[in-house]
Amino acid sequence: MKRNIFLLAALPLLLPLYAGAEMPSTIRIEMSEFAFRPATIHLTIGHPLRLVLVNRGQIAHQFQTGYVSALPVVLVSGALHEEAPGLDVVRLDPGGTARLEFLARKKGDFEFFCGIEGHREAGMHGILEVR
Repeated sequence: MKRNIFLLAALPLLLPLYAGAEMPSTIRIEMSEFAFRPATIHLTIGHPLRLVLVNRGQIAHQFQTGYVSALPVVLVSGALHEEAPGLDVVRLDPGGTARLEFLARKKGDFEFFCGIEGHREAGMHGILEVR
């Protein structure tokens, strides 16, 4: 069963994502009408990653990818700090910011996109390149 996480959802706390062995690399991703910047994110398998998602647009946007749907993640936004066994959606209102942390575990190229109707089709998508 897939789980959707919207920034106001509450999930049970799980074990920490990683036990502090290595600090995550940080990549800032800006959302706007209708693009992600950068549109290609380079990840290294086995290394923790922190995506800082920032909505610079005038309307709500989402970050979606099947890549993290089965990976343990940490999602932080404002007062929200949740650990979950996977994630399908992070939705941000204009001016919103969230931090998504996970450990890259599978090699390949994986699409990410905005799942709001018409946004993906208007060009709001990108690639996670995991090597």
